This record gives sequence, structure tokens and C-alpha cells, in this order.
Amino acid sequence: MKWKVFLLLGLIISSMGYAQRSKESLEKEIKALQKDIATANKLLKETSKNKEVTLNQVSLMDKKIKNRQKLINVYNDQISLLEKNIEQGEKNIQNLNGELKKLREEYSKMVVFAYKNKSHYDQLEFLFAADDFNQALRRLRYIQQFSDARKTKMDQIAASQKKLSDEVEAQRKNREEQLALLVEEKNQQEELIKEKGELNAQVAQLKKKENSIQQSIKEKQAQAKKFQKEVDKIIAEEIRKANERAAKEAKKAKARTTSTKPDKMALTPSEKVLSTSFSANKGKLPWPVERGVVSSSYGKHASSVSSKVMVTNNGIDIATGENAQARSVFEGVVVSVVKPSASNIGVIIRHGDFFTVYSQLDEVYVNRGDKVKTKQAIGKVHTDRSEGKTELHFELRQGTETLNPAGWLVR
Repeated sequence: MKWKVFLLLGLIISSMGYAQRSKESLEKEIKALQKDIATANKLLKETSKNKEVTLNQVSLMDKKIKNRQKLINVYNDQISLLEKNIEQGEKNIQNLNGELKKLREEYSKMVVFAYKNKSHYDQLEFLFAADDFNQALRRLRYIQQFSDARKTKMDQIAASQKKLSDEVEAQRKNREEQLALLVEEKNQQEELIKEKGELNAQVAQLKKKENSIQQSIKEKQAQAKKFQKEVDKIIAEEIRKANERAAKEAKKAKARTTSTKPDKMALTPSEKVLSTSFSANKGKLPWPVERGVVSSSYGKHASSVSSKVMVTNNGIDIATGENAQARSVFEGVVVSVVKPSASNIGVIIRHGDFFTVYSQLDEVYVNRGDKVKTKQAIGKVHTDRSEGKTELHFELRQGTETLNPAGWLVR
């Protein structure tokens, strides 16, 4: 019986531990989404100084609504998790009550047995009635074993009662938390409905000048494409030079070399260490601005204003506050400062065979060849006065391959 009780308690503790880890993960996601929504609200407040609705305001509102919907989904996930915990808790309480009942019945039988045979259990009388010393020793051992068994059974009952009390208290807290989450989820739903109404009103205003907006988006896409070609060219050149240098060094050392593909980069030992370190920090890299919200995600997607216009993004755009500083997400070396226009300066930093690209800067604090540290300020993000928008474009590449930065930055 004893092993069954401890096995049951072990399973309960294990299941509680698993649920707790899941709960912590959800709470972390809630905090991240709440932070994004708060940042979007702050940026919207700053841009609302413009009387006329701008594309930037619509983009921020659209992002906020998406984050609000994600937040509601996470709240629902948490409520579902609590429902499972409550259901499991009820089973645990039922099982513990059953085990506690059995333990009490067993202890009761021991007490009844001892009472019925109490004439034999006057310990001194029982010992002195022994026929010889060996029998006295056996009787003494029997008395001790019976006493130990009763004490063990009492300890088991006390432990089970404590676990049962803890489980009941956990159930009470789970139910209270579930009720609080249901209230919060309802509040978020009301906010979502309100924000969707605001967004629809803003989009309706912009629809009146949809043609000019479409043209503006296409022009910006053309500029971005031109910038991408220049970045591609610079990175391809960096790869070519690295491979050429490696081939020369191998030739000088009369070492046998294997051919390197054009899109693969030969690395020195120190560069390999840096590259490995960068890769190991996936999901932990700091944001390239101190505060901000992703206003345009990676890949191909429709514009938040006009579904007729598809936007292709090789990185992410991060809306931030005026006078924001762009900062390096990892230590590395500046390989180029690109200046396609006065208000769109770009910086490319190499981290082994990884490259990070920062553009839409109007001031730059670094030069080609400079070594930079993690979180070091490298430039000032450009502010578009007509749009009331301060936005950094950020890209991540491994060799010539573009990667989605969202999965690499810390949440």
C-alpha cells in the first residue's frame, strides 16, 4: 500500500510540474504581446498629432489588432490549461481521498486488534512471561515492529492529508485564476471590437486616395529592390574575397583544398567561433532598437491598406520612436556603409558567415572595418515627417540566404 501512495503522489507532482512549465511559457508570451501592444499604443499616440490618417497609423493599428487577437488566443489557451488542471486536480483529490480512506481503515484495524489483545500487550508482562531469553528478544522485536508499523501508518496518513490539503488549495487558486482570465479575455475582446472599428474608419479614409497609396508603395518597393541588389552584390563580394583568401592561404601552406561553392563562405578559425556563437544565440539576440514593434513582417504579403498590392520583405520593418538609435544585435565587423539616398543609409555587419543589415538611417556612427559590440549604437533611425513614421528596416542573412529575423530576436 505504501508504494502505491508514493507512486500516486509522484505522478501528481510530475503532472503539476509539467503544467507549471506550460503555464510559465504562456505567461511569458502574454507579457511579450502586452509589451508590443503598449509600444504600438505609444507610437500611435505620437503619430496621432497628424490630423490626416497616414499609412503608418493604419499599419500600426493593424499590427496592434493582430497582437490583440494573439493575446486573446493565448488567454484562451491558458484558460484551457487551467480547465485541464482543475479536471486533473479533481481526479487527484478523489484518488487521494480513496487512499486516505484505506490508510485510515488499515490503521483502525491495527488499533482494534491492539485493543482486543491488550491483555497480551502490557509490554513488561508480555516480556517477562517469556519462557527464555531468546523468546523475550523475539517478543521485544515483535513489540517494536508493531509500534513502528503504527507510526509508519500514522506518518502516511499525515503525508496524504498534507498532499490533499495542498491539492484542494491549488484547485481553489486555479479556479480564481480562471475567473480572472475569463474577465480579462472579455475585456480584450471588447478592445478588439473597438480597435477593428477604428481601423475600418482609417482604411475608409485612405481608400479615397488608394491609387496614390498604391503608387507610393510600388515606388518604395522599387527603391527597396534597388537597395537589395546592392546588398546582394556587397555580400557576394565578401564571400568571394573570403574564399579567395582561404584558397591563397591553403596554396601558400601547400595544403589540399576542397572547392567552395560561390554562396558558401570560407571562414578562419576565429570567424568559425563567432559564427557558431551567433547561431547559438538564435531566439536570444537583442532587438536592433531599444523599443519597437514589427510593422511589416518577413516574406511576401498583402499591404495592410490595399490587398491589390503585394509587399515582399527580405527582413522586417520595426516602427520605433523619434530619435531612436539603431544598434548591432551581435558583435561583428562593419563590411559596408551603403548610401542609396540621404534618408536611407544602410549598414552591413558581418558575424562569421552571418550578416545583419540595418537601413533607413539618416545618420551613421560607424565606418567600414570597424569592430562593433552587441547593442552598440551604429546610427540614428530616419523619421518621415509627412508620415510621422520612424521605422528601421532590419535583415538577417547566412551567406546569400535571407532568414526571418523574427525567430532570432528575443521575445
